[in-house]
Amino acid sequence: MNKIVVDRNYYIEKLDHIFSRIARRIRHRMSQETLTLGQYSLLKLLFDSGPMTVGDVADQLELSLAGASAMIDRLVNQKFIVRSRSESDRRVVSVQLSPMGQVQVDNLQLQRKEFLNHIFAHISEEDLKTLLTLMERVAESGERG
Repeated sequence: MNKIVVDRNYYIEKLDHIFSRIARRIRHRMSQETLTLGQYSLLKLLFDSGPMTVGDVADQLELSLAGASAMIDRLVNQKFIVRSRSESDRRVVSVQLSPMGQVQVDNLQLQRKEFLNHIFAHISEEDLKTLLTLMERVAESGERG
């Protein structure tokens, strides 16, 4: 292998390791709550989007319909989500945050913001802008492929 490929692979492996370390820290903080990272993602989706059908939730979170339904069931049991049927078509089921779910998302967003502020406390604003630009490019690249 040539040096450029070796260097590129080295950097990609280092980035993977860093992403994993950050994700572990976030999961650890989430495990102190009663939610998984996936459940938080669902609550945040409903927080941002409002009521959605189960199919739309599955599409947005890239889950199977069964997987989305199971996650929704757990959150309904925890009283973070309410499920309702359409008046015009009883086959259509939608979900939305309950008042308790709203409070939960508000609290978790505050905790995440505090955690991220802690992680980036010693990074200059200029470096944060650079990191943001690079991460946006990574996210866009991942969405294309």
